[in-house]
Order: sequence, then C-alpha cells, then structure tokens
Amino acid sequence: MADIAAQGGMAGTGGTLSPRTALRLAWVTWAVFLVIPFFLFLSVVWILGMREEVTPPIRQHAWFLGASIYLLVAVPLSFFWRGHVFKAYWSGQPIAPKKYLYGMLGVWAALVFGGIFGLLGCFVDRSLLPNLLPALVAFMFYVTLWPSGRAMVGRTGKSEDPGKYEEPR
Repeated sequence: MADIAAQGGMAGTGGTLSPRTALRLAWVTWAVFLVIPFFLFLSVVWILGMREEVTPPIRQHAWFLGASIYLLVAVPLSFFWRGHVFKAYWSGQPIAPKKYLYGMLGVWAALVFGGIFGLLGCFVDRSLLPNLLPALVAFMFYVTLWPSGRAMVGRTGKSEDPGKYEEPR
C-alpha cells in the first residue's frame, strides 16, 4: 500500500483514489467487460453456428423479450443512477474518483449483463436469432462508452454556459 501511495496511485492516507488510479481502474474494468461477452459470443457462434435446431417460437420469444425488457428497464435506470452520482458535475464541479467509478460501473454492468442475458438465451434456445439481437445492441452501446475521466478533473463549466459545458461520457 505504501508503494502505491508513493507512485501516486492512492492520494492521502485515507485510501482515497486519485483520478489517475480511478481512470486506470476504469480502463481495466471496461476492457474486462469488453472481453468477457466477446468470448461468450465467439463460443455461441462456434457451438451453434454449425447446427441450428428449431425450437418452439414461444420459447424463443420469451428469452428475446426478457433480454429486451431488461435492457429497456435497466439501461435507462443505470443512466439515471449515473446522473445522480454525477450530481456535482451538473453544477460545474469535478466529481470524486470513487463516484466516477460507481457511476460508470453501473452503466457498464447494466449493458454487459443485458448482453450476456441475450447470449445465454442463444444457448438455451439453441438458436442464434432472435436472442443475439439484444446482445448486439447492448454491445454497440457499450463500445461507445469508453472511460474518459473528464468529469473527475478540472472545472467543467455550468450547463447555462454552452461554451464551457461538456456532456459526460
């Protein structure tokens, strides 16, 4: 712990994260959350790509609807959660590194778990479609939300000043 503090990883003696460490943790987490569904997707395509079994349409639609409803509910709630955690950002103040991690992890986790839920539906139904569609939508949103850390450093400007205001990523 002492050598981490000496390297600038932890600021102060209370175990407070520095913005640099928080951004590093965010990038590692984002990359892990990117790799896990990717390998699950490859295994789905590998296992189910060669053999396509027909399952009853009601069962296929149940997994598809379940994954879609999860994404329609959980992802907006995670963005509201991030907005609540980033409350200081909206008034022009930088947010704490721990709050940055909590806010971004909430959004990332909602998207990744929704994608995994859709991919698991492919395994259960032994069919790529339609369960692959919610997973792909979740993945496409997830890829655009890489960590930038801008909300943690510097003054961001107030929302009334369009020249200084910047939307968080």
